[in-house]
Amino acid sequence: MRLGIKFSPPTKIKSGSAYTFATNLIPILYKQNPDIKIFTASPQIFSEIEGLLINYTENPFWQVSPTKKIASWLYQQVTLENQLIQKQVDVLYCPFNYESLFWTRKIPQVITVHDLIPLMWQEDFKATSNLWKYLYIPAIKNARAIITESENTKRDILQFCNISPEKIFVIPIGFTFKDIKSEDCSYKREPYILYVCSTHYPYKNLSKLFSAYQAIHHNIPHKLVIVGKSIARFTPQIKTQISELGLSEKIVLRENLSDTELAIIYKNADLFVYPSLYEGFGIPPLEAMSYGIPVIASHVASIPEVCGEAALYIEPHSVESIADGIIKGLTDSDLRQKLKIAGQERVKLFNWETSAEKILEVCQIVSQ
Repeated sequence: MRLGIKFSPPTKIKSGSAYTFATNLIPILYKQNPDIKIFTASPQIFSEIEGLLINYTENPFWQVSPTKKIASWLYQQVTLENQLIQKQVDVLYCPFNYESLFWTRKIPQVITVHDLIPLMWQEDFKATSNLWKYLYIPAIKNARAIITESENTKRDILQFCNISPEKIFVIPIGFTFKDIKSEDCSYKREPYILYVCSTHYPYKNLSKLFSAYQAIHHNIPHKLVIVGKSIARFTPQIKTQISELGLSEKIVLRENLSDTELAIIYKNADLFVYPSLYEGFGIPPLEAMSYGIPVIASHVASIPEVCGEAALYIEPHSVESIADGIIKGLTDSDLRQKLKIAGQERVKLFNWETSAEKILEVCQIVSQ
């Protein structure tokens, strides 16, 4: 089977499950099936994937289009199918949920749908939700097979798309542990609670977390550290709420950390809190577990599928529940030890080799 992979990340931000998914998965897919050709509208991103030495086909519109978005769209809708035919590709795999619409369907496509956040939270994604309704939903329907990372997202797809459940394959993503030298973690610090999220839209539930922390911060020595890759656009609103709650000296915002810096932040935390209202998968709890950090998390969406029995669950709509969870996660030593052991076992269930193998099986079925 000659497999084509369309590598076109939906955002410049190098974070979140989707970007992590593609950049970890593609090298392993190549290792398991070397007859792979990369087709990309974003060569500058592709070239930064460490350890991937195969050739890729560049976007001919890259130098002549007025914007990169137009170049990407023209490439996917106009040029890509001819390139696939020329390279004798049997099936095209799209790691991001954007299938090309205006094709003759000669080459079957398999796509991964990571989540339906713009449809689940339309008030926060007004422009994007319309794009999903009129472009991405038809693309999902046209795909020969759909891969998603959780049973919860599968249910969401069935809710919004009139398709057969037999077209949807649930394949959890892998996890890569970032090891760091012990001396990197030996510095003195103030104790803190950690929340890592790639964006800071309302569904990440920072508002409720801040209110919960405000209710208990006098009783604990811990600061609250929020880490993300796109804090800047939300900073005014976030800082306003922090100030109104009187927490300017207690809540720390960090962004654009290197992998090593993020690993150090994880390893030195006393507790990881994940109060999100929705996730297609959610890698941060696994990252925290891998460093032996107790996790408290929302019992909603796909999060219980990811965390299993290795987290203390909270009701994310309840400030009291979040606050109680934080206190229990910090003070119950037996629970902390139990969560630490369970978490380090839990992360072993998620590996990229297994994910790649199952994705190739789906592509093989579709190519026949």
